[in-house]
Amino acid sequence: MSRLFQYAALLLLSGGALGAGQRNIIPSHGHDMWDAATGFPGGYVYSISQSADGYIWIGTSKGLLRYGGWTFLSIPVSTLETKAPILNVLADSNDELWATDDHTHLFRFVAGRLAGPISDNGRHRYLATLLNRSRDGRLLFASELQGVVEYNHGSARVLVDPSMMPRSLTAITQTADGTIWIGTRETGVFRVALTQGGPQIEHLTALTSARVNCLLAIGKSSLLIGTDKGLLSLHDGNLWEAESQLGKMEIFALASGREGDVWIGSNGLVFKARASDIDPEGKIRAVDSLRVQGIVTALLEDRDGDLWIGGSEVIERYRASGFTTYSSLAGLPCSNCGAIYADQRDRVWFAPLDGGLFLLSKGSIEPVEAAGLKDDAVYSIAGGADDEVWVARKNSGVTALRLDGGTWQANTFTRQNGLAQDSVYSIYRSPDGTVWAGTLTAGLSRFNGETWHTFNTQDGLPSNTISVITGNTAGEIFVGTPNGLAVLRKGQCTTYSAQQGLPPGPIESLFFDNEVGTLWIGTKKGISFLQSGTVRVPLGAPDALYGEILGIAESQGWLWIMTRDHVLRVKRTALLNQSFGEGDYREFGVTEGLPSTEGVERSQSVVLDSRGRIWFSLNKGLSVLEPSAFAMPAFPVATRLEGMLVDGKAVPSETRVHIPAGRHRLAFQYSGVNVSTPDDVRYRYRLDNIDPSWSETTALREIDYTNIPPGQFRFHVMARNADGIWSGQETTMVFEVEPAYWQSRWFQAGSVLALLLLIFGVYRLRLRELQLQFEVALDARVNERTRIARELHDSLLQNLHGLLFRFQAARNMLPKRTEEAMEAFDGAIMRTEGAIAESRDTIKDLRSERVTATDLKELLTQTGRELETVADARGNPPIFRVIVEGERQKLSPALQDEVYRIVRELLRNAFQHAGARHIEAEIRYGNRLLRVLIRDDGKGMPHKVLKEGGQPGHWGLPGVRERAKQIGAQLDFWSEAGAGTEVQLTVSVSAAPERRRDGSIFGLFRETSKS
Repeated sequence: MSRLFQYAALLLLSGGALGAGQRNIIPSHGHDMWDAATGFPGGYVYSISQSADGYIWIGTSKGLLRYGGWTFLSIPVSTLETKAPILNVLADSNDELWATDDHTHLFRFVAGRLAGPISDNGRHRYLATLLNRSRDGRLLFASELQGVVEYNHGSARVLVDPSMMPRSLTAITQTADGTIWIGTRETGVFRVALTQGGPQIEHLTALTSARVNCLLAIGKSSLLIGTDKGLLSLHDGNLWEAESQLGKMEIFALASGREGDVWIGSNGLVFKARASDIDPEGKIRAVDSLRVQGIVTALLEDRDGDLWIGGSEVIERYRASGFTTYSSLAGLPCSNCGAIYADQRDRVWFAPLDGGLFLLSKGSIEPVEAAGLKDDAVYSIAGGADDEVWVARKNSGVTALRLDGGTWQANTFTRQNGLAQDSVYSIYRSPDGTVWAGTLTAGLSRFNGETWHTFNTQDGLPSNTISVITGNTAGEIFVGTPNGLAVLRKGQCTTYSAQQGLPPGPIESLFFDNEVGTLWIGTKKGISFLQSGTVRVPLGAPDALYGEILGIAESQGWLWIMTRDHVLRVKRTALLNQSFGEGDYREFGVTEGLPSTEGVERSQSVVLDSRGRIWFSLNKGLSVLEPSAFAMPAFPVATRLEGMLVDGKAVPSETRVHIPAGRHRLAFQYSGVNVSTPDDVRYRYRLDNIDPSWSETTALREIDYTNIPPGQFRFHVMARNADGIWSGQETTMVFEVEPAYWQSRWFQAGSVLALLLLIFGVYRLRLRELQLQFEVALDARVNERTRIARELHDSLLQNLHGLLFRFQAARNMLPKRTEEAMEAFDGAIMRTEGAIAESRDTIKDLRSERVTATDLKELLTQTGRELETVADARGNPPIFRVIVEGERQKLSPALQDEVYRIVRELLRNAFQHAGARHIEAEIRYGNRLLRVLIRDDGKGMPHKVLKEGGQPGHWGLPGVRERAKQIGAQLDFWSEAGAGTEVQLTVSVSAAPERRRDGSIFGLFRETSKS
């Protein structure tokens, strides 16, 4: 900041002494101004303060404002509905923030608002009140109605009774010796000595005619007094003018800086008295000035060294911790100023890319036009002692410039003088005075003061194109080329390329660090270093250091590096040790005062001057950095949770937040308190039970979550400052998402119980199904066995039993009745053949599967033919016919099969036992019923057989009845002896679909296969 004031003052004093061709240039520093159009809520600024967390607090006629780097926030007063003017705001050493209104009320900042007023003697009216820190950092409060009160952790101690107070108070302060000083509007200054017997008040009569606006304690007992008649100094009772330049100006505000500097505010001007220019008596030897907007009503130098200036409806800030920049808008003759060089007299030489050479010195710019330089492009600049400067030119070789009597004398060397080539891209002057010139395509030329000697690839250089040259005090020369590095040492050339560990690509910058004996090498693919004959590439470095390195310089253990799109610094030891910690790396941008971050491709674009300042040649201008800038670590950033949004609506966050059930979008808004460079703050966050770890570093100040499940959660956020140091304490917010009824514990427990009951029910049902399947299978087996028994008894056993009687009768005829016995045997044999045929038929019936024909008439006709054939073998077969009445209906395969088997058995009985001449089967189709009638004109059935349902030992009729029962059919018999027999089978044809044979009730859920 001091340089800014020096430049401004110098321009005012020396503008008329500039020579021909010179032009003034005013460097720009980081400057911000807010008014109603740019976000400042407006109002007359009475007071500015800063709390330990970094916030800037502004007391205005429209209330209290807080600034954290992004916006101005209005702070409400808990007991007032309207905004009251805040005349004073101050943070004490206990980090408590205090404020006063225009009715002598005192408030304390608590939980986002001004709480109070603080209890006092109850006397209030429209009067001025004063706030300041005591020598111990406690709060001093003063008003005509409450006296002087000291507050420590909220406890009040009255130092001066209201009855002893002067009138029309304007300022209060306390010097290091414990004396309290009170300024007034009409009666000057009062001195208050605190003694055991009580306060002793002394009126300084020498100031009775001056209006006191402000007071500032300096040193042990000295006092600066800002009045309507200038700035005065008081020491040991002696009063004098503090500085002659300020003797006639009204001084409205005073403030002290971190390093003991003093800021002085007047009408349209701010003055700075450096600590070194203030003597113990308060006299100021020199001041620097800066023009500002209107009357200065409040001043503050914040913890970053930036100056805040309050006025009417406006507030300004000048950054002291950034870069000072010269741009074309301020008078620089170029936007891309090419190579630069700082000589021993702190003059800065620069060569724009479009040609020419210029000299920046003491706030003015002078073109250097000797030897046709204004019409040629200069690639590189070097120099030494005795005002000697060497420039490498695009078309005219090398030119040496020397100042002689205020005029620059030029001596140009070209190929005709022994130079390897007239196109020279890089130049270096070693400490012994030797000049080295690197050409575009012809190698390296050395000038010893008399002759030129050239080195090229035949002498060991990696390439004849020389991009950059540097050296050290030991006489070594380092040469950068597109193909690698060459080191010239006592006539020997050692080369380094990718095979020796050098990053691939051309070398674009070199810097020898004498303090550690290391050559830093900037290539198109990143930075490396040569140490003890070995090239190393730092591992684990930030990504920007693996890009194109255009310039390197060192200051106070930091390497300042310019890349194609970054300006940065990195700790030298971090690169050498390949270990990076917090604060070891930082990038800089326009917020720190740079015109841009785009570097310039020249052999010298970052240089260090004799005062330790670093100069950067950038696209859009030149920038310089003071050695003290960014020397101290940046303050840790306090993190603040601004609020929480649920579906875009803000929710109160004073207590635990409850979010109703359902799907919501949650947004957390937070910010890091950094009033100087808020854009450089980075954040990380996590949500307990959702995020497994901290998020990636981000610049976002709002993060969203969706579909958060029910439960209690804690959101964490931390901030990192521009130096990469994280805040020591994370900020948290606790909230709860309420469950829906189906997400509640009782509902979940009930659901689990219901599921268990369902599983148990399914298990029991499955057991029942398996039992039913077993019973069905068992019934089927029993029925099959019954059927087999029935068939065997009706056919095979009866035939065998008949044969037994025939063979027994034939045996009884032997030997007396041989012929009759033979006839009996023949009959038995024929009977045996019939039994065999009948047994075959029975087996066939047992093995036959369900009939597939759909026409019952066809089935019965086929059966009748088979039975007629058997009867015909016995002689005199009956006549059989089938009659159908009604429209034929389609029967289910199962029903048709059972009906067919029943009717077939009835027909068989009629053919075998009725002795009928005619047998008839009649099929009657109805809407819902099927009737089948079997008639014969045979001998009929005995009444006993009809009554008992069959003959003992015979299973034909019982089997028919069993089959009819299984399908829900009805059998009716009519018969008389000698009158034939009629049997009617009646069954419903609208039966339910066929049931699976396994009896499973789960058939609907099983996959159906088709073949």
